[in-house]
Amino acid sequence: MKTLVNYLISVAVVLSVGCLPSSVDQQRDVAFWHVKHTPDSILISYYRFIDDFNAQLNSLSDPTLSLLALNAVTDAQFAWALRLLNNDQPRAAQPFWRVSVAQQNEDKRRQLSALLLRFERWSDLESLKEQQLLPVASYAAEHLKLQHKVAPQRIEQDFANDEGFLLAFSQLKATPQCQFNVLLMTDHRQGISQLTAFTHRYQQQPQPRAASFCFSKPIYLGNTIACQQQSDSAAQCDWRPLIADKRWPTGFDFIVMMTATGSGNVQGGIMHLNSASHYGLFLHELMHFNGFEDEYALPTAKQAWLCHQRGLVAPNLFIANGLTPPAGWVLSDSCETGSKAYKPSADWSIMQYQQLPLSAQYQQLWLRKISDPHYQPVRFTDYFQQIAPAMDFTNKMVNKNIAE
Repeated sequence: MKTLVNYLISVAVVLSVGCLPSSVDQQRDVAFWHVKHTPDSILISYYRFIDDFNAQLNSLSDPTLSLLALNAVTDAQFAWALRLLNNDQPRAAQPFWRVSVAQQNEDKRRQLSALLLRFERWSDLESLKEQQLLPVASYAAEHLKLQHKVAPQRIEQDFANDEGFLLAFSQLKATPQCQFNVLLMTDHRQGISQLTAFTHRYQQQPQPRAASFCFSKPIYLGNTIACQQQSDSAAQCDWRPLIADKRWPTGFDFIVMMTATGSGNVQGGIMHLNSASHYGLFLHELMHFNGFEDEYALPTAKQAWLCHQRGLVAPNLFIANGLTPPAGWVLSDSCETGSKAYKPSADWSIMQYQQLPLSAQYQQLWLRKISDPHYQPVRFTDYFQQIAPAMDFTNKMVNKNIAE
């Protein structure tokens, strides 16, 4: 009853104000005062001063703004949607912006698309695009392209520059001060940010020493490369079309290719891993570049030839076959068939469980390996020459047998 009385009083006051010989500004101020103190008067006040209210929607309280939105006031619906999005409620916001976005200017639609991007509401952004309501020259529009894995040629260069990734190999140069230079590549949006994060973390604590590895900015390939999509199998890509079509930069040793799915592996100077991978796995696979072997059971096909060798076959793997292992080395799970295999430490290492940190012992083994003046790793160019012998590299290298 009290609410009704307040409401009637507000109506009477607002109507009476309109009859007084006072200025419009005074009438508006009284209307805003009553909206603040008696929110039930909002509709009468709003329709009396529409332009003034629309200019101050963002200053209204949640109950007042939501009441206008629920009563189909278009600008209030959109303002309420933005407020819900800013309060981390994208689902609640959706019905409000959908019925009001077409009446908004580009700046407001840009605000909406930026908030939708923050929540990765791809279907909502796609809906805006289909209605031609997604601002073309916007970060949201470019990120939507990345989400759809469009060709690099369709991505705006300024956007790529701002986001810190490359669209081509042009002007890409190796760092001569580094022992190994690595091309970072990905075919999808999340891979760009994950590769950037890995690079930053590596730079904070380079292994096995400073200037061992230098990484390029992530190179976006989009749909120009075909990669397998099975999450329960090893990540792999078909490099043959790119080998023929691209002029590869000189001075680079390895490739890190980040796919959307698939388990991590290294083959022929190319690391494949997915964008959900953790940094420990990245470091584990980086050690594979320099010849380290897994200390869990190796694939059967690999055991068939590796476990019948003799001696030190990797910095962390010794195959006995009648030979005595180095002092202090213990049995490894690497070989289940053939001769017994040995590893340097009885403790679990990063080569057995990627979640473990790199130990000082394995760091020294790694450093010793790359410090050997006779050491020549298998580079990605070696692998490319094996699968496409007729290709023309700008920097040819000696052919080597490639093993998975």
